[in-house]
Amino acid sequence: MSIVKVFLAVLASLLISGCAQKVQIRALAPAQVGEMANNKTIAVSKFRTDKVGLSGKIESKIAAHKLDGKKYFELVSRRDMDKVLKEQKLQSSELMDEKTTTRVGKIVGAQAIINGEVTTASGKSGSYKERRKRCIKYSKEKKQCARYEYYIVRCNTTEATVAANINIVGIESSSVIYGDSFRKSYQADSCRTFRRVLSSNEAIEILASDIASEFVYKLTPKYIYFKVELLDDIDLDATSKQEDKLENALKYIEANRMDKAEQILSSLLDEFDGRSYVIAYDLGVVKEAMGKFDEAKTMYYLADEIATKPIEELNAALIRIDDLISKRDEATRQIDAK
Repeated sequence: MSIVKVFLAVLASLLISGCAQKVQIRALAPAQVGEMANNKTIAVSKFRTDKVGLSGKIESKIAAHKLDGKKYFELVSRRDMDKVLKEQKLQSSELMDEKTTTRVGKIVGAQAIINGEVTTASGKSGSYKERRKRCIKYSKEKKQCARYEYYIVRCNTTEATVAANINIVGIESSSVIYGDSFRKSYQADSCRTFRRVLSSNEAIEILASDIASEFVYKLTPKYIYFKVELLDDIDLDATSKQEDKLENALKYIEANRMDKAEQILSSLLDEFDGRSYVIAYDLGVVKEAMGKFDEAKTMYYLADEIATKPIEELNAALIRIDDLISKRDEATRQIDAK
């Protein structure tokens, strides 16, 4: 075989392996701030120096957050908070003190109160002029521009930063159960980007909303998504009918008909007397895509017992499935906690 043919064969092999079919997996992950599982009745106080409405944005995102169609948190209304503060002759800024926060939290029936301070909310817009040139006459003979025209363009710029310190005080423990600092920045130059440059006010508004989203994201369990590669070449001698079955199973997977793919792969695994690591692995991926993590783990371990050499996709699956099961169990505990 010539060198050219060898090269083309290798290239074709790489292209085929690089285009292996993948399946999207949805998995439940626990909240980063696990303590919130036992503090689901929340009140949000007005933050200090909050000219960007960060506390209101956090309150709105908490109120809107749902998991499987159900609200994860119960939010104490701002009206009730303001009423208690007025009756107690307190300012929102005084809720930075843990003892005061605990006293107010008990009155409004909250298990936790979110308070904080916007430390930075600044932005500026400006402009400058830039000299440019364009070709107005091209020389075909010399194959280069023969004459340029020079012109001036106006470049608009915006810089903005929003930063905040946010705490969550547990009412029962009378202590901070979570605290963190957040900082978001924006920089844009109309002569360096193809997108519209935001005004400083627009940028500050978006940055504050981004901080609110990042903060609330840490408080709740959520679904994560990723893709897993399938194997498409049976490791044992197979009949054309068996190869067709695998191909059909892969087509059903592509069409998101996991139930049908599961039936075909289960039947195919029986035909091989449970001795094909490829079929066992693919069946494990299908079960993982269906949320049947424990059954998927059984298939992956079966595939590992059968395989006579390390398989990259299988090694990754064995590590991944244990992690997903652990995260699922922790997230479920958080969801079920009262």
